[in-house]
Amino acid sequence: MLPHPTPLLQLIRSEAIVSGHRNLYCLHYDACLDVAVKADWDSWTCEKCPLFSVHDAPRDFANTYANERRESPQP
Repeated sequence: MLPHPTPLLQLIRSEAIVSGHRNLYCLHYDACLDVAVKADWDSWTCEKCPLFSVHDAPRDFANTYANERRESPQP
């Protein structure tokens, strides 16, 4: 199965609504976000994606980001 984001006609303006449209814990979330940005979509949804109902364990985004950052080049 491949991720399949689709454009959403209305903007998601509330965090309470996000879970009805996007699987924030999907391993492909970042890739789908990239697709939406590159396609210049105002908003997008995971509703038609076969992976929408597959939920991984919540990720610790702050810790993941801090540990996966590239090292800055040393002068």
